[in-house]
Amino acid sequence: MALRVAAYCRVSTEQDDQLNSLANQKRYFDEYIRRQPGWQLVEVYADEGLSGTSSKNRPAFQKMIAAAKRGEIDLILTKEVSRFARNTIDTLAHTRDLRKLGVGVIFINDNIDTRQNDGEFRLTIMASVAQEESRKTSERVKWGQKRSMENGVVFGCNNMYGYDLQNGRLRIRPDQAEVVRLIYHKFLHEGKGTHVIARELYEAGIAAPKAKDKPWSAVMIYRILKNEKYCGDLLQKKSYTPNYLDHKKILNHGAEEQVYLRAHHEGIISHDLFERTQQELKRRAPSAAQAARYSNRYWCSGKIRCGSCGERFMPRRRTRSSGFVYQYWVCHAKGHFGRKKLDTQGRAVGCSMRSIHHQTICACMEYVIRKLPIDVDALIREVLALLEREKPQTHEIEQLQARQQRCMQKKDTVLDAYFEQTISKEELERLRSRYDIELAQLGKRLSVLASQQTAAQRTNGSADEVRCFLQRQAFCAESVFGELLERFTVYEDSVTIKLNGISAVFRIGYTTSGQMEHYQTNILSCDMIDL
Repeated sequence: MALRVAAYCRVSTEQDDQLNSLANQKRYFDEYIRRQPGWQLVEVYADEGLSGTSSKNRPAFQKMIAAAKRGEIDLILTKEVSRFARNTIDTLAHTRDLRKLGVGVIFINDNIDTRQNDGEFRLTIMASVAQEESRKTSERVKWGQKRSMENGVVFGCNNMYGYDLQNGRLRIRPDQAEVVRLIYHKFLHEGKGTHVIARELYEAGIAAPKAKDKPWSAVMIYRILKNEKYCGDLLQKKSYTPNYLDHKKILNHGAEEQVYLRAHHEGIISHDLFERTQQELKRRAPSAAQAARYSNRYWCSGKIRCGSCGERFMPRRRTRSSGFVYQYWVCHAKGHFGRKKLDTQGRAVGCSMRSIHHQTICACMEYVIRKLPIDVDALIREVLALLEREKPQTHEIEQLQARQQRCMQKKDTVLDAYFEQTISKEELERLRSRYDIELAQLGKRLSVLASQQTAAQRTNGSADEVRCFLQRQAFCAESVFGELLERFTVYEDSVTIKLNGISAVFRIGYTTSGQMEHYQTNILSCDMIDL
Protein backbone atom coordinates (compact mmCIF):
# COMPACT_ATOMS: atom_id res chain seq x y z
CA MET A 1 0.00 0.00 0.00
CA ALA A 2 1.38 3.41 -1.00
CA LEU A 3 2.49 5.83 1.71
CA ARG A 4 0.20 8.88 1.60
CA VAL A 5 2.44 11.94 1.88
CA ALA A 6 1.56 15.63 2.25
CA ALA A 7 3.81 18.70 2.44
CA TYR A 8 3.53 22.02 4.25
CA CYS A 9 5.17 25.34 3.34
CA ARG A 10 4.70 28.94 4.46
CA VAL A 11 5.97 32.47 3.84
CA SER A 12 5.44 35.27 6.37
CA THR A 13 4.95 38.20 3.96
CA GLU A 14 3.00 38.81 0.75
CA GLN A 15 5.87 40.43 -1.14
CA ASP A 16 6.45 39.23 -4.68
CA ASP A 17 9.80 37.59 -3.94
CA GLN A 18 8.27 35.68 -1.02
CA LEU A 19 5.31 34.53 -3.09
CA ASN A 20 7.70 33.37 -5.81
CA SER A 21 9.59 31.45 -3.14
CA LEU A 22 6.33 29.82 -2.04
CA ALA A 23 5.55 28.77 -5.60
CA ASN A 24 9.03 27.26 -5.86
CA GLN A 25 8.55 25.40 -2.56
CA LYS A 26 5.26 23.93 -3.73
CA ARG A 27 6.83 22.83 -7.01
CA TYR A 28 9.81 21.33 -5.17
CA PHE A 29 7.65 19.24 -2.81
CA ASP A 30 5.40 18.09 -5.61
CA GLU A 31 8.37 16.81 -7.62
CA TYR A 32 10.18 15.43 -4.56
CA ILE A 33 7.22 13.29 -3.42
CA ARG A 34 6.46 12.00 -6.90
CA ARG A 35 10.07 10.80 -7.30
CA GLN A 36 9.92 8.58 -4.17
CA PRO A 37 8.89 4.98 -4.90
CA GLY A 38 5.88 3.85 -2.90
CA TRP A 39 4.85 7.43 -2.09
CA GLN A 40 1.52 8.95 -3.09
CA LEU A 41 1.03 12.74 -3.07
CA VAL A 42 -1.97 13.85 -1.02
CA GLU A 43 -1.64 17.64 -1.24
CA VAL A 44 0.86 20.47 -0.82
CA TYR A 45 -0.59 22.78 1.87
CA ALA A 46 0.61 26.40 1.72
CA ASP A 47 -0.05 29.50 3.84
CA GLU A 48 0.74 32.92 2.37
CA GLY A 49 1.67 36.06 4.33
CA LEU A 50 1.03 34.52 7.76
CA SER A 51 3.21 34.44 10.86
CA GLY A 52 4.51 31.15 12.18
CA THR A 53 4.37 32.05 15.87
CA SER A 54 0.88 30.57 16.20
CA SER A 55 -0.84 27.81 14.24
CA LYS A 56 -4.39 28.96 15.07
CA ASN A 57 -4.62 31.52 12.27
CA ARG A 58 -3.07 29.45 9.49
CA PRO A 59 -5.94 27.93 7.48
CA ALA A 60 -3.85 25.60 5.30
CA PHE A 61 -2.03 24.25 8.37
CA GLN A 62 -5.34 23.61 10.15
CA LYS A 63 -6.73 21.93 7.03
CA MET A 64 -3.69 19.62 6.93
CA ILE A 65 -4.06 18.65 10.61
CA ALA A 66 -7.77 17.93 10.08
CA ALA A 67 -6.95 15.67 7.11
CA ALA A 68 -4.40 13.80 9.25
CA LYS A 69 -7.00 13.26 11.98
CA ARG A 70 -9.38 11.83 9.37
CA GLY A 71 -6.73 9.26 8.49
CA GLU A 72 -5.98 10.68 5.03
CA ILE A 73 -2.23 11.33 5.62
CA ASP A 74 0.61 9.00 6.73
CA LEU A 75 3.58 11.37 6.49
CA ILE A 76 4.13 15.16 6.36
CA LEU A 77 7.15 16.88 4.80
CA THR A 78 8.25 20.42 5.60
CA LYS A 79 11.40 22.37 4.81
CA GLU A 80 12.51 23.29 8.35
CA VAL A 81 11.22 23.74 11.89
CA SER A 82 10.79 27.51 11.51
CA ARG A 83 8.44 26.96 8.53
CA PHE A 84 6.32 24.51 10.53
CA ALA A 85 6.02 26.80 13.61
CA ARG A 86 8.11 29.29 15.60
CA ASN A 87 6.42 28.33 18.83
CA THR A 88 8.03 25.43 20.70
CA ILE A 89 4.78 24.45 22.42
CA ASP A 90 2.83 24.41 19.15
CA THR A 91 5.52 22.40 17.37
CA LEU A 92 5.79 19.70 20.03
CA ALA A 93 2.04 19.53 20.63
CA HIS A 94 1.22 19.01 16.96
CA THR A 95 4.00 16.52 16.28
CA ARG A 96 3.03 14.49 19.36
CA ASP A 97 -0.64 14.49 18.38
CA LEU A 98 0.30 13.43 14.86
CA ARG A 99 2.55 10.68 16.19
CA LYS A 100 -0.37 9.29 18.22
CA LEU A 101 -2.29 9.11 14.96
CA GLY A 102 0.60 7.24 13.33
CA VAL A 103 1.59 10.29 11.24
CA GLY A 104 5.27 11.24 11.09
CA VAL A 105 6.79 14.63 10.25
CA ILE A 106 10.09 15.06 8.38
CA PHE A 107 11.96 18.39 8.56
CA ILE A 108 14.16 18.07 5.50
CA ASN A 109 16.78 20.80 6.04
CA ASP A 110 17.07 20.03 9.77
CA ASN A 111 17.36 16.26 9.12
CA ILE A 112 14.71 15.44 11.72
CA ASP A 113 12.21 12.57 11.45
CA THR A 114 9.72 12.39 14.32
CA ARG A 115 9.26 8.66 13.63
CA GLN A 116 12.80 8.02 14.93
CA ASN A 117 13.58 7.61 18.62
CA ASP A 118 15.69 10.77 18.95
CA GLY A 119 13.38 12.81 16.71
CA GLU A 120 11.52 14.63 19.48
CA PHE A 121 14.73 15.44 21.40
CA ARG A 122 16.32 17.04 18.35
CA LEU A 123 13.04 18.72 17.43
CA THR A 124 12.80 20.34 20.89
CA ILE A 125 16.23 21.89 20.46
CA MET A 126 15.51 23.18 16.94
CA ALA A 127 12.04 24.46 17.88
CA SER A 128 13.49 26.36 20.85
CA VAL A 129 16.09 27.95 18.57
CA ALA A 130 13.35 28.95 16.10
CA GLN A 131 11.27 30.47 18.91
CA GLU A 132 14.24 32.44 20.22
CA GLU A 133 14.93 33.76 16.72
CA SER A 134 11.29 34.85 16.52
CA ARG A 135 11.67 36.72 19.83
CA LYS A 136 14.80 38.51 18.61
CA THR A 137 13.06 39.42 15.35
CA SER A 138 10.14 40.84 17.34
CA GLU A 139 12.50 42.99 19.42
CA ARG A 140 14.32 44.25 16.32
CA VAL A 141 11.02 45.15 14.64
CA LYS A 142 9.80 46.98 17.78
CA TRP A 143 13.07 48.91 18.03
CA GLY A 144 12.87 49.93 14.36
CA GLN A 145 9.23 50.95 14.69
CA LYS A 146 10.03 53.08 17.76
CA ARG A 147 12.78 54.97 15.90
CA SER A 148 10.45 55.50 12.93
CA MET A 149 7.71 56.78 15.25
CA GLU A 150 10.14 59.27 16.79
CA ASN A 151 10.92 60.48 13.26
CA GLY A 152 7.22 61.10 12.62
CA VAL A 153 6.28 58.02 10.56
CA VAL A 154 2.63 57.12 11.22
CA PHE A 155 1.84 53.45 11.81
CA GLY A 156 -1.61 51.92 11.38
CA CYS A 157 -4.26 51.32 8.74
CA ASN A 158 -5.59 53.95 6.36
CA ASN A 159 -8.96 54.07 8.11
CA MET A 160 -8.92 57.35 10.04
CA TYR A 161 -11.89 59.55 9.24
CA GLY A 162 -10.79 62.94 7.88
CA TYR A 163 -7.32 61.85 6.79
CA ASP A 164 -5.58 59.69 4.20
CA LEU A 165 -2.49 57.79 5.31
CA GLN A 166 0.09 57.70 2.49
CA ASN A 167 3.64 56.47 2.98
CA GLY A 168 3.46 57.08 6.73
CA ARG A 169 2.13 60.66 6.34
CA LEU A 170 -1.34 62.06 7.04
CA ARG A 171 -3.13 64.11 4.38
CA ILE A 172 -6.43 65.93 5.05
CA ARG A 173 -9.56 64.83 3.18
CA PRO A 174 -11.47 68.14 2.78
CA ASP A 175 -14.97 66.60 2.57
CA GLN A 176 -14.55 64.55 5.73
CA ALA A 177 -12.66 67.36 7.50
CA GLU A 178 -15.78 69.52 7.30
CA VAL A 179 -17.76 66.81 9.07
CA VAL A 180 -15.12 66.59 11.81
CA ARG A 181 -15.35 70.36 12.38
CA LEU A 182 -19.15 70.06 12.48
CA ILE A 183 -18.93 67.34 15.15
CA TYR A 184 -16.72 69.48 17.39
CA HIS A 185 -19.01 72.49 16.87
CA LYS A 186 -22.15 70.54 17.78
CA PHE A 187 -20.53 69.11 20.88
CA LEU A 188 -18.75 72.17 22.27
CA HIS A 189 -20.81 75.15 21.04
CA GLU A 190 -24.28 73.64 20.70
CA GLY A 191 -23.89 71.45 23.81
CA LYS A 192 -25.19 68.30 22.12
CA GLY A 193 -24.32 64.78 23.25
CA THR A 194 -22.72 62.03 21.21
CA HIS A 195 -26.03 60.16 20.65
CA VAL A 196 -27.76 63.29 19.33
CA ILE A 197 -24.84 64.18 17.04
CA ALA A 198 -24.78 60.64 15.62
CA ARG A 199 -28.50 60.75 14.88
CA GLU A 200 -28.30 64.19 13.23
CA LEU A 201 -25.40 63.16 10.98
CA TYR A 202 -27.25 60.05 9.89
CA GLU A 203 -30.46 61.96 9.23
CA ALA A 204 -28.46 64.47 7.17
CA GLY A 205 -27.33 61.58 4.91
CA ILE A 206 -23.63 61.88 5.86
CA ALA A 207 -21.88 58.54 5.39
CA ALA A 208 -20.35 57.06 8.54
CA PRO A 209 -16.71 55.90 8.73
CA LYS A 210 -15.90 52.47 7.26
CA ALA A 211 -19.44 51.09 6.78
CA LYS A 212 -21.40 53.47 4.55
CA ASP A 213 -24.61 51.47 4.99
CA LYS A 214 -24.34 51.64 8.78
CA PRO A 215 -25.51 54.67 10.80
CA TRP A 216 -23.25 56.82 12.92
CA SER A 217 -22.96 55.74 16.53
CA ALA A 218 -22.14 57.51 19.78
CA VAL A 219 -18.88 55.52 19.97
CA MET A 220 -17.76 56.83 16.56
CA ILE A 221 -18.44 60.42 17.67
CA TYR A 222 -16.66 59.94 20.99
CA ARG A 223 -13.54 58.55 19.30
CA ILE A 224 -13.38 61.55 16.96
CA LEU A 225 -13.71 63.93 19.92
CA LYS A 226 -10.90 62.15 21.80
CA ASN A 227 -8.40 61.75 18.95
CA GLU A 228 -5.45 64.15 19.20
CA LYS A 229 -4.62 63.76 15.50
CA TYR A 230 -7.42 66.19 14.60
CA CYS A 231 -5.48 69.09 16.17
CA GLY A 232 -2.24 68.11 14.40
CA ASP A 233 -0.60 66.13 17.22
CA LEU A 234 0.36 62.47 17.07
CA LEU A 235 0.30 59.90 19.89
CA GLN A 236 1.61 56.46 18.94
CA LYS A 237 1.74 53.11 20.77
CA LYS A 238 -1.78 53.50 22.14
CA SER A 239 -1.81 49.71 22.05
CA TYR A 240 0.96 47.16 22.09
CA THR A 241 1.62 43.42 21.75
CA PRO A 242 2.78 41.97 25.09
CA ASN A 243 3.34 38.46 23.72
CA TYR A 244 5.11 38.01 20.39
CA LEU A 245 3.74 34.46 20.16
CA ASP A 246 0.01 35.25 19.98
CA HIS A 247 0.19 38.78 18.42
CA LYS A 248 -2.79 39.99 20.51
CA LYS A 249 -2.89 43.76 20.99
CA ILE A 250 -4.04 45.38 24.23
CA LEU A 251 -4.43 49.02 25.29
CA ASN A 252 -1.20 50.57 26.51
CA HIS A 253 -1.76 52.03 29.98
CA GLY A 254 1.88 52.80 30.68
CA ALA A 255 3.32 49.34 30.10
CA GLU A 256 5.40 50.64 27.16
CA GLU A 257 6.69 54.13 26.47
CA GLN A 258 4.48 56.10 24.10
CA VAL A 259 5.59 58.62 21.47
CA TYR A 260 3.87 62.04 21.44
CA LEU A 261 4.74 64.56 18.70
CA ARG A 262 3.18 68.01 18.86
CA ALA A 263 2.35 69.85 15.60
CA HIS A 264 3.23 66.72 13.65
CA HIS A 265 0.90 67.37 10.71
CA GLU A 266 -1.75 69.82 9.53
CA GLY A 267 -4.66 69.81 11.96
CA ILE A 268 -8.34 69.95 11.10
CA ILE A 269 -9.14 71.89 14.29
CA SER A 270 -7.06 74.15 16.54
CA HIS A 271 -5.22 73.05 19.68
CA ASP A 272 -7.36 75.39 21.74
CA LEU A 273 -10.60 73.85 20.43
CA PHE A 274 -9.31 70.34 21.09
CA GLU A 275 -8.25 71.18 24.68
CA ARG A 276 -11.59 72.84 25.47
CA THR A 277 -13.35 69.75 24.08
CA GLN A 278 -11.33 67.46 26.37
CA GLN A 279 -12.24 69.62 29.37
CA GLU A 280 -15.92 69.47 28.40
CA LEU A 281 -15.74 65.67 28.01
CA LYS A 282 -14.29 65.40 31.52
CA ARG A 283 -16.97 67.73 32.88
CA ARG A 284 -19.78 65.66 31.39
CA ALA A 285 -18.25 62.29 32.25
CA PRO A 286 -19.66 60.49 35.33
CA SER A 287 -17.32 59.86 38.26
CA ALA A 288 -15.91 56.37 38.78
CA ALA A 289 -18.42 55.72 41.55
CA GLN A 290 -21.32 56.88 39.36
CA ALA A 291 -20.09 54.74 36.46
CA ALA A 292 -19.90 51.70 38.72
CA ARG A 293 -23.46 52.30 39.97
CA TYR A 294 -24.77 52.83 36.44
CA SER A 295 -23.16 49.67 35.05
CA ASN A 296 -24.83 47.60 37.79
CA ARG A 297 -28.19 49.38 37.70
CA TYR A 298 -30.05 46.95 35.44
CA TRP A 299 -29.67 43.19 35.74
CA CYS A 300 -30.98 42.65 32.20
CA SER A 301 -28.89 45.27 30.34
CA GLY A 302 -27.71 43.92 26.99
CA LYS A 303 -29.83 40.76 27.33
CA ILE A 304 -33.16 42.05 25.99
CA ARG A 305 -33.42 41.85 22.20
CA CYS A 306 -35.96 42.87 19.59
CA GLY A 307 -37.67 39.97 17.83
CA SER A 308 -38.17 42.14 14.73
CA CYS A 309 -34.81 43.81 13.98
CA GLY A 310 -32.50 42.05 16.47
CA GLU A 311 -31.36 45.28 18.15
CA ARG A 312 -30.94 45.42 21.93
CA PHE A 313 -33.52 47.14 24.12
CA MET A 314 -32.63 50.29 26.08
CA PRO A 315 -34.00 51.35 29.48
CA ARG A 316 -36.28 54.36 29.72
CA ARG A 317 -37.77 56.08 32.76
CA ARG A 318 -40.77 58.40 32.89
CA THR A 319 -41.93 60.25 35.99
CA ARG A 320 -45.66 60.98 36.29
CA SER A 321 -47.00 64.21 37.78
CA SER A 322 -47.89 62.19 40.89
CA GLY A 323 -44.22 61.32 41.34
CA PHE A 324 -44.65 57.69 40.25
CA VAL A 325 -41.65 56.46 38.21
CA TYR A 326 -42.59 54.37 35.17
CA GLN A 327 -39.72 52.19 33.95
CA TYR A 328 -39.86 50.43 30.60
CA TRP A 329 -37.61 49.13 27.78
CA VAL A 330 -37.64 50.14 24.12
CA CYS A 331 -35.86 48.87 20.99
CA HIS A 332 -32.62 50.77 20.30
CA ALA A 333 -33.59 51.38 16.66
CA LYS A 334 -36.99 52.72 17.65
CA GLY A 335 -35.57 54.88 20.42
CA HIS A 336 -33.12 56.58 18.04
CA PHE A 337 -35.05 56.75 14.77
CA GLY A 338 -38.72 56.27 15.70
CA ARG A 339 -41.11 53.83 14.06
CA LYS A 340 -39.91 51.92 11.01
CA LYS A 341 -39.81 54.10 7.88
CA LEU A 342 -37.69 55.09 4.89
CA ASP A 343 -35.36 58.04 5.35
CA THR A 344 -34.52 60.70 2.74
CA GLN A 345 -31.94 58.36 1.20
CA GLY A 346 -34.45 55.53 0.79
CA ARG A 347 -32.93 53.50 3.64
CA ALA A 348 -35.03 51.60 6.15
CA VAL A 349 -34.53 53.00 9.65
CA GLY A 350 -36.28 52.68 12.99
CA CYS A 351 -38.42 49.83 14.32
CA SER A 352 -42.10 49.35 15.13
CA MET A 353 -41.65 46.83 17.96
CA ARG A 354 -43.64 47.66 21.09
CA SER A 355 -41.96 48.63 24.35
CA ILE A 356 -42.18 46.42 27.44
CA HIS A 357 -42.70 47.34 31.09
CA HIS A 358 -39.89 46.41 33.51
CA GLN A 359 -42.43 44.82 35.85
CA THR A 360 -43.56 42.56 33.00
CA ILE A 361 -40.01 41.36 32.42
CA CYS A 362 -39.67 40.53 36.13
CA ALA A 363 -43.07 38.81 36.21
CA CYS A 364 -42.17 36.59 33.23
CA MET A 365 -38.80 35.69 34.78
CA GLU A 366 -40.39 34.82 38.12
CA TYR A 367 -43.01 32.65 36.42
CA VAL A 368 -40.39 30.70 34.44
CA ILE A 369 -38.12 30.19 37.45
CA ARG A 370 -40.98 28.85 39.55
CA LYS A 371 -41.68 26.36 36.75
CA LEU A 372 -38.14 24.93 36.97
CA PRO A 373 -37.78 21.55 38.75
CA ILE A 374 -35.71 22.94 41.66
CA ASP A 375 -34.95 20.70 44.66
CA VAL A 376 -35.75 23.25 47.36
CA ASP A 377 -34.60 20.99 50.24
CA ALA A 378 -31.17 20.46 48.65
CA LEU A 379 -30.93 24.18 47.96
CA ILE A 380 -31.78 24.97 51.58
CA ARG A 381 -28.91 22.79 52.79
CA GLU A 382 -26.53 24.52 50.41
CA VAL A 383 -27.70 27.97 51.50
CA LEU A 384 -27.32 27.15 55.19
CA ALA A 385 -23.82 25.81 54.60
CA LEU A 386 -22.95 28.88 52.52
CA LEU A 387 -24.23 31.28 55.16
CA GLU A 388 -22.19 29.53 57.80
CA ARG A 389 -19.09 29.41 55.62
CA GLU A 390 -19.34 32.99 54.34
CA LYS A 391 -20.79 34.62 57.44
CA PRO A 392 -19.18 38.05 57.36
CA GLN A 393 -16.84 38.72 60.25
CA THR A 394 -17.06 42.03 62.07
CA HIS A 395 -13.29 42.57 61.82
CA GLU A 396 -13.42 42.31 57.99
CA ILE A 397 -16.02 45.08 57.81
CA GLU A 398 -13.97 47.21 60.18
CA GLN A 399 -10.85 46.70 58.04
CA LEU A 400 -12.71 47.73 54.90
CA GLN A 401 -14.12 50.80 56.61
CA ALA A 402 -10.61 51.74 57.77
CA ARG A 403 -9.31 51.38 54.20
CA GLN A 404 -12.19 53.52 53.02
CA GLN A 405 -11.23 56.24 55.50
CA ARG A 406 -7.55 56.13 54.48
CA CYS A 407 -8.47 56.36 50.81
CA MET A 408 -10.58 59.47 51.45
CA GLN A 409 -7.67 61.01 53.37
CA LYS A 410 -5.36 60.33 50.44
CA LYS A 411 -7.77 62.17 48.13
CA ASP A 412 -7.61 65.19 50.44
CA THR A 413 -3.81 65.00 50.56
CA VAL A 414 -3.58 64.92 46.77
CA LEU A 415 -5.79 67.99 46.51
CA ASP A 416 -3.58 69.83 49.02
CA ALA A 417 -0.49 68.87 47.01
CA TYR A 418 -2.09 70.30 43.86
CA PHE A 419 -2.86 73.63 45.57
CA GLU A 420 0.73 73.71 46.87
CA GLN A 421 1.83 73.16 43.22
CA THR A 422 3.85 70.06 44.04
CA ILE A 423 1.92 67.95 41.52
CA SER A 424 0.42 68.81 38.11
CA LYS A 425 -3.26 68.93 37.23
CA GLU A 426 -2.87 65.76 35.13
CA GLU A 427 -1.34 63.93 38.10
CA LEU A 428 -4.17 65.21 40.29
CA GLU A 429 -6.82 63.86 37.91
CA ARG A 430 -5.04 60.50 37.57
CA LEU A 431 -4.71 59.99 41.32
CA ARG A 432 -8.25 61.14 42.11
CA SER A 433 -9.61 58.78 39.45
CA ARG A 434 -7.65 55.90 40.98
CA TYR A 435 -8.96 56.66 44.47
CA ASP A 436 -12.53 57.02 43.18
CA ILE A 437 -12.32 53.54 41.64
CA GLU A 438 -10.90 52.10 44.88
CA LEU A 439 -13.66 53.74 46.93
CA ALA A 440 -16.31 52.34 44.57
CA GLN A 441 -14.86 48.81 44.92
CA LEU A 442 -14.71 49.11 48.72
CA GLY A 443 -18.28 50.39 48.82
CA LYS A 444 -19.46 47.49 46.67
CA ARG A 445 -17.74 44.93 48.92
CA LEU A 446 -19.19 46.53 52.06
CA SER A 447 -22.63 46.43 50.47
CA VAL A 448 -22.23 42.67 49.79
CA LEU A 449 -21.18 42.03 53.38
CA ALA A 450 -24.14 44.04 54.66
CA SER A 451 -26.49 41.95 52.49
CA GLN A 452 -24.95 38.75 53.83
CA GLN A 453 -25.46 39.96 57.38
CA THR A 454 -29.08 40.79 56.64
CA ALA A 455 -29.65 37.37 55.07
CA ALA A 456 -28.02 35.65 58.04
CA GLN A 457 -30.17 37.62 60.47
CA ARG A 458 -33.35 36.85 58.52
CA THR A 459 -32.69 33.12 58.33
CA ASN A 460 -30.99 32.76 61.71
CA GLY A 461 -29.96 29.26 60.70
CA SER A 462 -33.52 27.92 60.55
CA ALA A 463 -34.40 25.64 57.64
CA ASP A 464 -38.04 26.78 57.72
CA GLU A 465 -37.00 30.43 57.61
CA VAL A 466 -34.55 29.72 54.77
CA ARG A 467 -37.35 28.05 52.82
CA CYS A 468 -39.60 31.04 53.41
CA PHE A 469 -36.82 33.46 52.45
CA LEU A 470 -36.05 31.57 49.23
CA GLN A 471 -39.64 31.34 48.09
CA ARG A 472 -40.61 34.85 49.13
CA GLN A 473 -37.50 36.76 48.05
CA ALA A 474 -34.52 34.84 46.64
CA PHE A 475 -36.40 33.23 43.74
CA CYS A 476 -37.91 36.59 42.91
CA ALA A 477 -34.78 38.72 43.39
CA GLU A 478 -33.59 40.60 40.31
CA SER A 479 -29.98 39.65 41.14
CA VAL A 480 -31.02 36.00 40.69
CA PHE A 481 -32.76 36.87 37.42
CA GLY A 482 -29.55 38.46 36.15
CA GLU A 483 -27.48 35.37 36.91
CA LEU A 484 -29.95 33.01 35.24
CA LEU A 485 -30.98 35.01 32.17
CA GLU A 486 -29.09 34.52 28.91
CA ARG A 487 -31.50 36.18 26.43
CA PHE A 488 -34.94 37.82 26.65
CA THR A 489 -36.56 38.41 23.23
CA VAL A 490 -39.61 40.63 22.73
CA TYR A 491 -42.19 39.89 20.01
CA GLU A 492 -45.50 41.56 19.16
CA ASP A 493 -47.63 38.87 20.83
CA SER A 494 -45.23 37.17 23.26
CA VAL A 495 -41.73 36.99 24.72
CA THR A 496 -39.16 34.21 24.80
CA ILE A 497 -36.71 33.51 27.64
CA LYS A 498 -33.45 31.58 27.32
CA LEU A 499 -31.84 30.66 30.64
CA ASN A 500 -28.19 29.82 31.17
CA GLY A 501 -27.51 26.08 31.21
CA ILE A 502 -30.92 25.13 29.76
CA SER A 503 -31.13 24.21 26.07
CA ALA A 504 -34.87 24.92 25.78
CA VAL A 505 -36.54 28.32 25.33
CA PHE A 506 -39.68 29.40 27.17
CA ARG A 507 -42.32 31.22 25.10
CA ILE A 508 -44.72 33.23 27.26
CA GLY A 509 -48.01 34.81 26.31
CA TYR A 510 -49.45 37.44 28.65
CA THR A 511 -51.73 40.42 29.06
CA THR A 512 -51.40 43.52 31.23
CA SER A 513 -53.90 45.59 33.17
CA GLY A 514 -53.99 48.63 35.43
CA GLN A 515 -51.78 51.68 35.55
CA MET A 516 -48.91 52.99 37.68
CA GLU A 517 -48.90 51.29 41.11
CA HIS A 518 -51.89 49.14 40.03
CA TYR A 519 -50.10 47.77 36.94
CA GLN A 520 -50.25 43.95 36.68
CA THR A 521 -48.98 41.27 34.32
CA ASN A 522 -51.21 38.21 33.78
CA ILE A 523 -49.49 35.11 32.35
CA LEU A 524 -51.74 33.28 29.84
CA SER A 525 -49.42 30.56 28.55
CA CYS A 526 -45.90 29.21 28.93
CA ASP A 527 -44.56 26.71 26.37
CA MET A 528 -41.12 25.11 26.40
CA ILE A 529 -39.49 24.93 22.93
CA ASP A 530 -36.47 22.65 22.40
CA LEU A 531 -33.64 24.18 20.38
